[in-house]
Amino acid sequence: MERTNQERAQFEELEQLFSKAKRAQENVLHTFQDAWQGNRSRQRLGLVEETMVEEWQKRKKQMYAVDDAIQESRRANQRAQFASKEADAHATD
Repeated sequence: MERTNQERAQFEELEQLFSKAKRAQENVLHTFQDAWQGNRSRQRLGLVEETMVEEWQKRKKQMYAVDDAIQESRRANQRAQFASKEADAHATD
């Protein structure tokens, strides 16, 4: 009888140790999952940042191209006005 009580106590102790080990394993897996998701989040943020930078650079180039076109259009308009004034001045001479 004493032996069965001792065996039962050992079995209960083993069950407790197994439960503790299982909880520790779950904690390790949870921590790993959190770290992995955090790393993925950082990777995603890095990809988003890269995309945003690329998009900003494209938009910047487009803005500069539009600005250059506007400037060239102004210069062409000024040349045309100047040529028109020159033509008018020569016509009155």
